Amino acid sequence: MNPKGRALEDSPESFFARFQEHAQEVHLFPEPWGSPLLEVLVAGQVVYAFDRGAPPAPAGRVRALLHGVVREAGPLRRDPFLEREGAAYRLGGRTRPLGEGFYLLEGPIPLLLHAETPLSEGAEVLLWPPLMLFRE
Repeated sequence: MNPKGRALEDSPESFFARFQEHAQEVHLFPEPWGSPLLEVLVAGQVVYAFDRGAPPAPAGRVRALLHGVVREAGPLRRDPFLEREGAAYRLGGRTRPLGEGFYLLEGPIPLLLHAETPLSEGAEVLLWPPLMLFRE
């Protein structure tokens, strides 16, 4: 669900199938016992993402899609970056519109975004927690 209450996906499987061309190879660290959050190594960065795949999550290299919902957005004022703010992420980079409010952020990590308002070609965004991971 997005913050306005509308579903962005029918199911994790259909969401992954819809955007699979933007999936990338990531490394998943072993799943902490009982935790839905995974440690994900992507493009040399470690992020924490809510696992949307069927349990149990595999460890090692998998093809996955990282997805975030934009809480705040503005123009990019510095080089592409990724920062954690509590449970949320703030990041910036070049964006490519995919339609229906979806964008591909080509920043320090490739990330599928959904924004209620249009994003500029270079954008800085604060995401609603959690960052989500969809996998094959």
